Amino acid sequence: MNKSFLFRFLIMFAAVFGVLFLIVWFYLSVATSANAAEPLDPPPVQNQIQNIVFEKGQVQVRSGGGRAFSFDVEFASTPEQQSLGLMHRTELPKGAGMLFIYKPPRRIAMWMKNTLIPLDMLFAGRSGTIFFVKQNAQPLSEDLIPAPGEVSYVLELPAGTVKELGIQVGDQLLR
Repeated sequence: MNKSFLFRFLIMFAAVFGVLFLIVWFYLSVATSANAAEPLDPPPVQNQIQNIVFEKGQVQVRSGGGRAFSFDVEFASTPEQQSLGLMHRTELPKGAGMLFIYKPPRRIAMWMKNTLIPLDMLFAGRSGTIFFVKQNAQPLSEDLIPAPGEVSYVLELPAGTVKELGIQVGDQLLR
């Protein structure tokens, strides 16, 4: 091999490598700046709220003593509705609430992330029998509130409702 052939080969190799380097560098710089324009956080929940609609209806809680209490509720039966729940609401009128419906029944844990109002939570099984009550869940808390069994329904009511009406474990939730 003569020196001029080796020299031309190295020059050609350097030129090809340089062009490839510039192409890759250009591609990565354009792709990075395009991705940099996207927000790092998901869009605010406020935009999602407008697209989630809750069906409305009534539920009753019947005590062992035969007393019945009716509540106007919104039903949260889809994963989207359940993930939003009562988040970002500034009030929940007395006699109102939200009923989470889980089909099939499953083990769950609730929390109060982005929930601005204190709540009472009634956890019921397939038959509607309330088996766990959480009173006065604290707003904005990310502590989990696990149910000690499989849940079919969770009724969320304004904090103080359980105490005021004397609702307790063993009472019946009726749709």
